[in-house]
Amino acid sequence: MESISHSRARLKILFPIAMIAGAIILVVTIAGTVLYVHGRTIMEGQLKDKLRSTAAAAAMQFEGEILDQIREGDTLDSSPELTKTVQQLQRMRDNITHLQFAYIMRKTDDPNFLEFVADADMGLTDEQLDRNNNGRVDDDESTSAPGERYDWREFPALGTEAFLHAAVDDHIGEDQWGALISGYAPIRSSNGQVAGVLGIDMNANEFVDLSHSIFSPVALLLVLLASTCLAAGMSLFVWRHRLEMLQKMDIERTGLLRLAFHQLGGPLTIISWSLEELESEGPASIQHSIVNIQEGVKRLTGILKTLKSADLVNSGRIEYKPEFSSLSSVLEEVVKETGPKIALRGQRVILELEQNITMKLDPQLISGVALELLTNAMDFSPDGSTITVTSHRHGTYAEFSVIDNGCGIPKKDLNRMFEEFVRGGNATKFKADGNGLGLYIVKGIIEQANGRVFVVSEEGKGTTVTVRLPIA
Repeated sequence: MESISHSRARLKILFPIAMIAGAIILVVTIAGTVLYVHGRTIMEGQLKDKLRSTAAAAAMQFEGEILDQIREGDTLDSSPELTKTVQQLQRMRDNITHLQFAYIMRKTDDPNFLEFVADADMGLTDEQLDRNNNGRVDDDESTSAPGERYDWREFPALGTEAFLHAAVDDHIGEDQWGALISGYAPIRSSNGQVAGVLGIDMNANEFVDLSHSIFSPVALLLVLLASTCLAAGMSLFVWRHRLEMLQKMDIERTGLLRLAFHQLGGPLTIISWSLEELESEGPASIQHSIVNIQEGVKRLTGILKTLKSADLVNSGRIEYKPEFSSLSSVLEEVVKETGPKIALRGQRVILELEQNITMKLDPQLISGVALELLTNAMDFSPDGSTITVTSHRHGTYAEFSVIDNGCGIPKKDLNRMFEEFVRGGNATKFKADGNGLGLYIVKGIIEQANGRVFVVSEEGKGTTVTVRLPIA
């Protein structure tokens, strides 16, 4: 009887603990699932936006009048129009990242069927078409000839929306080539009539792998969280749950950042390709457009470079390669590089550099850090103002500072200025564009050099950013 009483008492103690632990696990599981679904939805939307814009831009490279001249039975030998179109499709596939198939279709007298006009694979040899390397071209590897019919009802966007505007399939498909998602855009004649639809099939394996990778760490954290809650109780659970949510948000943000690389990479390729076409075929009257495209490429390349640097910081993959260098020489070169912009703003840079500081540092990365700090000082200071760059040696470390008399940083934002995607609350008043990654990258580089960076600022009076580096 005593043994039974002890068992019952133990059950009374364990039961509420088990109930609380179960409720915690259930809540966290639901939260993790919602976050996973939300993250996947956002990333899939990014992928579709990229595909839709890529298809629309690519469709502009084709002329509807040429498609109208391609007829059933035409071959590359018999039809110059077909040859030109296939070559354009091949060039497009070569230049756009992850593009696997490219083709053009048009309507037929049967509303349930479209017919092929051209296919990028028409220009391939049998050896190139033999993707499974079995020594022959199988039915699913063969190319589609002009006039060949295709039932579009399995892909509703192809037969409906695609003839009105750029569109994408609702879902990612799987076949022997892996995960694919298709995008479409109408090709118009000079009179505005739709002559056909461009279809592009993008490889989505990277997206699928990335979305799966988001959930794996979540599952591991849930197991750790459950065991911690059972051992330590509600107070420890609250702390671990908060940490877990922050980690999930970081994983989701990293996934979105990687997809952004592809989103920017597609337009860059198309703009570069269009630029080549204009430069080789366009008359002098379109030189202004060429200059605009070149500027667009330059800006997009800068954005992509910044995003890649942020990703290296985020993943801890910055390669800091120190060598003996003069700190003052590095800083002087950066000031010289910014000279034209400083002159344009009527600003002045005062150098107060200690000349005998020779130390081990990465000249390229430290130059980038100094350039970011000096550029910020120029952007957030008024025309005609003075910026001071100083350097000093203090025992086992050296430091340099960039001091301005600009707008300053609001006190409430100071503690977060080196976080990812964070800008001062007053930043947009002085510089409308900005991604909040500059100081985040600076901090990542300096930490990789075993140094420190800190900021002192007062809103309306100015800012001082100081970088401290160890002297080996």
